[in-house]
Amino acid sequence: MSFAWILTVPHPSPAGTDALAELGASQSFDSAEEADAWLGEHFDELSFEGVDAVTLAEDGTPVRERMSLSEA
Repeated sequence: MSFAWILTVPHPSPAGTDALAELGASQSFDSAEEADAWLGEHFDELSFEGVDAVTLAEDGTPVRERMSLSEA
């Protein structure tokens, strides 16, 4: 099993894409807890780089509802 975040970036820029790669946005995790910890650690940077929402997927299949990163 492998967990990963699916990022929704409505208006990606080349610089933003590079910044997300540096944060490890495409990495996979052994558990949902590890994925959650990474998201908590990088939440502000993801939002700053234009990520609108995230969805947790297990082996490519969404396992959680889409979660907005914007302040409500």
